[in-house]
Amino acid sequence: MRSKILSKQVDELIELSKKYKTMVLINIRKVPAQLQKNIRARIEGYSKVLKKTVVNRLIKARKGNYQIDYPVLLIFTNLTPYNVEKLLRQEQLSVAAKAGQIATDDIIVEEMDTTLAPGPSLSVLKQAGLDAKVDKGKIKIAKTTTLVKAGQTITSIQAQALQLLGIKPFKIRAKIAYAYDWETEFPSNVFEFDQNLAKDIEDSTIQVVNLAINTSYPNSLSIEKILINALNQAINLSTNTGYYSSMSIESIIYKNVFIGYYIKGDKI
Repeated sequence: MRSKILSKQVDELIELSKKYKTMVLINIRKVPAQLQKNIRARIEGYSKVLKKTVVNRLIKARKGNYQIDYPVLLIFTNLTPYNVEKLLRQEQLSVAAKAGQIATDDIIVEEMDTTLAPGPSLSVLKQAGLDAKVDKGKIKIAKTTTLVKAGQTITSIQAQALQLLGIKPFKIRAKIAYAYDWETEFPSNVFEFDQNLAKDIEDSTIQVVNLAINTSYPNSLSIEKILINALNQAINLSTNTGYYSSMSIESIIYKNVFIGYYIKGDKI
């Protein structure tokens, strides 16, 4: 019974996958539920957290050569894998610091008023190295301070101080573990590039597509625009030569009506 249910689920996913250009897998082992929710709302298409057995059978059925052993968010979309990666880089979630983490950037605590009452919180903030004082019955950070410098390890007391102040100095994002466009498989390492390289790739792709369109060289990215241009040229040629067709008849009639009014000297 369980095997039949599993097979049915895989068969349904196979049929569903045929409606989309790309499959993307995201390892969600360390991805908070809120970030998963944000991603599913951000990327247009189908998305669902699935068991690895189901996903592995789906990949094999679609002639892919990859297996997962981690909890996964599966996404079907018409975006390219690199466009999905671009969206994932934009969709980040701020998280609290933990003792033992390395600061990637300076963690600066600005001068501020807080809603914290005097007591143990004041001691924690002072021990962490902050200029904390009591002002009008509440704790105030009296001076902007670099609490942790980039490259330093965050101590337990510093992590507590940041949490008390509601400061979340780290950002996390989801990463593509595997992508497949039904022809090419994309392992995770092909997405490990910086933003400048990503922009260069995007600009180069636009230039290549434009070149293909201007030289009428058909490929998967240029063919639609080439056909549209060819259709427009054919309609213009039919209109200018008076050759009737279902695509040109409206333009020919309008052109002749316009000429008639012009000869009579009337305004349209």
